[in-house]
Amino acid sequence: MNQAAGLPFLWLLFGFYLAAAVTSYLLRAHGRWVALGGAGAALLAAAWIWSLDLSLPLWMLPTGGTVDLEAPITFAGYTFRLQAHNAPVIAIYLLITTLALLIHIQHRADDAFPALVWLNVSGYSVMALLTGAPVAPVIVAPLLLIMLTALGIYVLQGERGTSFNGSMRVLLFPVLAAPLFLIGGWWIEQIPLSPQDLTVTQNAGALLTVGVLLLLAPFPLHAAWPAAGEESPPVVVLFLSLLYQLSVLYLAAQTVNTFPFVVRQSDWSLWMSSLGLVTAIWGGIAALGAIHAGRLWGYVAVHDWGLIVLALATPGLRSWTLVLFLFALRTISMTTTVVGLSALARQTGTLDMAGLRGVGLRMPWSSAAVLLGGLGLVGFPLTAGFAGHWATLQALAIVDWRPAMAIVVASVGAMLGFVRLARLMFGAHDSRILAQESALSAGIAVGALIVTLAVATTPQLLNDFITRALAAFS
Repeated sequence: MNQAAGLPFLWLLFGFYLAAAVTSYLLRAHGRWVALGGAGAALLAAAWIWSLDLSLPLWMLPTGGTVDLEAPITFAGYTFRLQAHNAPVIAIYLLITTLALLIHIQHRADDAFPALVWLNVSGYSVMALLTGAPVAPVIVAPLLLIMLTALGIYVLQGERGTSFNGSMRVLLFPVLAAPLFLIGGWWIEQIPLSPQDLTVTQNAGALLTVGVLLLLAPFPLHAAWPAAGEESPPVVVLFLSLLYQLSVLYLAAQTVNTFPFVVRQSDWSLWMSSLGLVTAIWGGIAALGAIHAGRLWGYVAVHDWGLIVLALATPGLRSWTLVLFLFALRTISMTTTVVGLSALARQTGTLDMAGLRGVGLRMPWSSAAVLLGGLGLVGFPLTAGFAGHWATLQALAIVDWRPAMAIVVASVGAMLGFVRLARLMFGAHDSRILAQESALSAGIAVGALIVTLAVATTPQLLNDFITRALAAFS
């Protein structure tokens, strides 16, 4: 059968995104039902794409028609195609969308959030599906990331209409990185003209390495997400940060796989290991002094992100396995924290630690979600993040025990930040706090805690997920 006779899969995918966005906007007055329906649709779409067998490019419809899974869409010299290396990324985007919409059911960010969620995930899908361009797709990807981050700023600000420093800082990373990728692309074009000149590949590798570093936003470029955690609804920060960081990791993988000289003939390993270490240490230290629960969450997320950057020092199958393991645990821990933070913010109207005094006595399950999820980001035992942090520290200690010990000390600092938060939340009751934990909020928090504890005790549950996702990164 001629493959051209099948309906292109990408038309179905983007038609689904468009229909979901339009429906969510038109029915925004029914926020909970829109979010619930969107979460269900996103989960089904994620499961479908995750299970697709691209070795059989034609998928039979129940009506007798066919869908061509690998049929490309070409526009102005740019080609978009579903392939084995990007299908898992699209599925994970949709899974993140599912988590965000599920939290939004109970703790609404604003009425337009579901529609903006679909616009954002469709944009990131476009970037992941870009397989052909006048230059290498990784060279132009940061330009798309600028546009997507600009849209994300609008989502971070929501309906409040105020100016947020955190949301504006997020745009800085791709804006600084894009020129480096473009100039690096020019040097790459010179390689065939001077194949014996190693300076050409060294210059190209250095530019792309620095560009990837800027997108990863290690210390001292780390402040955007902690600031957004203080200023914006937690569910919005969760959704956008996970989408952005997964996209940057995928772009880093594409860069080193397309241009192997980036690692061989640049200081990739030195930069990743050094800045990843400093980022992990600073995130723990800064968390110790945080006085806002959202910013505390942001700093421990920076600590966890530092370990992921550190794991990128030697890209390869083993390294990408560890990176994906850490990212999966990060997603679980951050989601658990956001479930609790969103409930506390909705009931108390603040996430300042001083305003949460005694709230744990009235909202015990949501408070437990904040503590257990946050501690997972610093690798506390019996939390989801422990296995990933322990594996990273073991790999690091084999080379040199001193950096591993520095990370452990920084982790203790972050833990003390949560100890202070726990003492306030479960300490003397503030009579001004009239918050009560609803059955739905408690149920969602308990569900998140069960998932966290299940992964903490049996991390091998993620083996199939990581094995499948490796197709996109190695």
